[in-house]
Amino acid sequence: MGVSVEAGRLIVILTNTLTTIVGFILIVLGLYELASPDVSLYSNAIPLATIIFGIVILLISITGCCGGVAESKPVLWAYFIVLLILIVLQVIVAIVTLIDTQNVERVLDTWWQAAYTDNPRIIRDIEDKYSCCGFRNVTDRAIPKKSPDACTKSTWFGYDKPCLTVLTQAYRHHQTALGVWGIILALIQILALISAYVLIANLPTPEQRDRDYRAEHERLIKIGRADPDQQQSKPYYTDRGTGVSSGSSGAAHDQYGAINP
Repeated sequence: MGVSVEAGRLIVILTNTLTTIVGFILIVLGLYELASPDVSLYSNAIPLATIIFGIVILLISITGCCGGVAESKPVLWAYFIVLLILIVLQVIVAIVTLIDTQNVERVLDTWWQAAYTDNPRIIRDIEDKYSCCGFRNVTDRAIPKKSPDACTKSTWFGYDKPCLTVLTQAYRHHQTALGVWGIILALIQILALISAYVLIANLPTPEQRDRDYRAEHERLIKIGRADPDQQQSKPYYTDRGTGVSSGSSGAAHDQYGAINP
């Protein structure tokens, strides 16, 4: 049982340390993506969701580490249940993300129209970043708005390809990366989940801890009672290795060989 508890505790701490690092990475990536123009087109929901997801993973991982270090069953059970729910949600989102590639153009069109109407600067940044004009073609809702072909004739732009293709590639790249990393993270968390259950199953109950404590206490008391008898039977040595047993009531030799009363 001791080996199982120690192994489970170490695996829980190790896996949650890894997921803590992943949580930090997701938070940093979310903050970075907030400044990206093409992600701004998709709306800030994606990077904000990434940041929130990273914070949730971070908090759950810290809880798991604390439960493993303290070997606390209530903390480990709370960690186990929350992590199980999170894993199920992650797997569902990852699978849907990897499978749902047919509606990319429709989604991008909706976001492009919203940006064209409410925040044209986003489209201008995208056109500049990807060297493109318009959405499906160079005159489709391109920026500047002063004329349909203003983007292609602009001294600042002058691009001759639409943005749909490059945006689709960028979106699918983000989509695939999100799905793959979600599955990898879920696998690590499943390992943490299994090790947490093993640790919970092998941790002693409060009654067992109390029984073990009493047994250890009684053992130490017995050893303490036995020590005086053992000490009386042991020889007594002086600095120069001469002497008599501690149980002797007679005279003892000093370091020069003289007999002291």
